[in-house]
Amino acid sequence: MYNIFKSNLLLTLFIQLFILLLASEDGDTGKYGLGHRHVQAFLYFISLTLAFVSSGHVGVTIVAMSIPENSTETNSSTLTWDLDENVTYDTVGFLDVYQTHDWPKSTQEIIQGSFFLGNIVLMFPIGLLGQRFGGKALLQIAIGAYAITSFVTPWFVAWGDWIAFSAIRFIQGCTQSGIYPGINILITHWFPVAERNSLSSFIYAGSGIGSMVAFQLGGILADSRFGWPSTFWVVGVTCCIAFVLITIFVATTPKNHRYITEAEKIYIAKDQVEEVITKPNVPWKKIMTSVPLWANIITHVANSTAFIFFFMQAPSYMFGVLNFNIMASGVLVSLPYLGSCFSALAFGNISDCLTNRKIITIKMARILFNSIACFIPAICLVIITFTTSSVLAVFCFVLYSTANTGHHTGWMVNYMDLSPNYCGFLMSIGNVLANIFAVLLPVIVSAAVTDITDRYQWRIPILLMAGCTFVGNIIFILFMSADIQPWNKGDEEDKEKVVKHA
Repeated sequence: MYNIFKSNLLLTLFIQLFILLLASEDGDTGKYGLGHRHVQAFLYFISLTLAFVSSGHVGVTIVAMSIPENSTETNSSTLTWDLDENVTYDTVGFLDVYQTHDWPKSTQEIIQGSFFLGNIVLMFPIGLLGQRFGGKALLQIAIGAYAITSFVTPWFVAWGDWIAFSAIRFIQGCTQSGIYPGINILITHWFPVAERNSLSSFIYAGSGIGSMVAFQLGGILADSRFGWPSTFWVVGVTCCIAFVLITIFVATTPKNHRYITEAEKIYIAKDQVEEVITKPNVPWKKIMTSVPLWANIITHVANSTAFIFFFMQAPSYMFGVLNFNIMASGVLVSLPYLGSCFSALAFGNISDCLTNRKIITIKMARILFNSIACFIPAICLVIITFTTSSVLAVFCFVLYSTANTGHHTGWMVNYMDLSPNYCGFLMSIGNVLANIFAVLLPVIVSAAVTDITDRYQWRIPILLMAGCTFVGNIIFILFMSADIQPWNKGDEEDKEKVVKHA
C-alpha cells in the first residue's frame, strides 16, 4: 500500500511540473519563459499542499484515535514491536501517546469544528495583516505553527484528551487562516495577467495533492506499527523543513527578490494591473455595498461549505456506510484528490487559452468554470446519498473533487479580477463567512447522523450541501463581474501612488 501511495504521489508531482514547464514556454502570448516567478509558484504550491496535509489527515487519523483496542486501553499493558530488535515498553509514560480514545461522533465533530472556529477568529485581522506586511509573513506563520503544533499533538492528547486536541486544532485554524489570503497577495505581485490562471491553478492544485497525501498518509501510518501518532510527527518535521525553504527563498514582491533578472522584473511589471504602493484607507462602504463582490462571496461560501463537508465527512461515510476499513477509507478518499490535481491544471490552462485567444471573455470563463465547480458536485452529492453501489459512490466522490477544482478559475480568481489591491482582504471576508458555516457543520451532522452506518441519516446534510452549492452558483451567474471595481483605488485616490500598465 505504501508503494501505491508513493507511486501516485511521484506521478502526480511529475505531471504537475511537466505541465508547469509547458505553460511557461515562449509562445504567441508573449510569455517570458521560465523564471524566478515559477520558483515562487512552486513554493506557494508546497505551502498549500502542506496546509491541506496538516489539516486533512485528521479526518482519517481521528478514526484510528477513536477505536478502542485492548492493547492500548490499559496503562499497565505492554507493546512489543519488531523494529531492529524486539523492544518492550510499558505504556506508562512515553507510550501513553499510543492509546486510543472512546470519543463518540459528537466529540469528534467538536474536535474537527475547532479548526474552523480558529479560522473565524483570525481570518479577518490576518487578511489586513497580509495587506500590510505582505503574503510571505502569512505563509511563515501558518507553516511554522503547523510544524510545532503537529509534532507535539500526541503528547498533548495523552495529557488533555479531546479538550487539548481541540485547543491545538483551534490554534492551527487560527494560523492557517492566512494561507489563501497570503497566496493571493503574492500572486497579484508575481504573476502577469496572461499567466495568472495557469500558474494559480498549479498552486491551487496543492489543495488536491495535499488532500490526497493527507488521506493516504493518515490511513497508512495509522494502520502501521508506528500508530496514529507517527502521522503528526511526519507532518511536523515536513512543515519545519518547508518553513526554512519559505523563509530563505520566498520574496514578498519581485522588487524584494535578490536574484531575479531585470528583464523578468520588467515583464512582470508591464503586465500587472493597477497596484497601490502607498495604501489608502480601506473603502469599507463601497466594498460592503458592491453587488459583484457579494455575488462572489456567496458562491465562495456555498461552494466552500459543501467542500468542507465533503472533506471532513468522506472518511466517516466510507468507513460507516460503504464498510471500508481505515486504511482502505484513507486510500479511497484520496482518489478524488488525485483527479483534482490534474483537473485543476487543465482548467487553468484551458481558461488561459480561451481568454488569451479571445475565444470567450474573462467573465464567461469565470461563469463556465464556476458552474462546473458547483453544478456537477451538486449532482454527485445527490447520487451518493441515493445509490447503494459502492463503486458508483466512489466514482461520484472522484467526479465531485475533479469538477470542484473549477472554482480555482471561478470565484477564487474573481477576487483578483474585482480588486487586485484588496484581494487578500476580500478573500478573508469570504473565508470568515465560509468558516462560520463550517463550524455549524458538526452541529448539523451530529444532530442528523447519530449512527454513521445509517445512509438514510446522511441524506439530510448531504442534500443540504448539494442545494447550497447549486443556489450559490445561480447567484454568481446573475450578478458577478470580471471588471476591476472603482473602489479598488481606495478612498484617497489623490494621495495614492499607482503603478499602471497597458
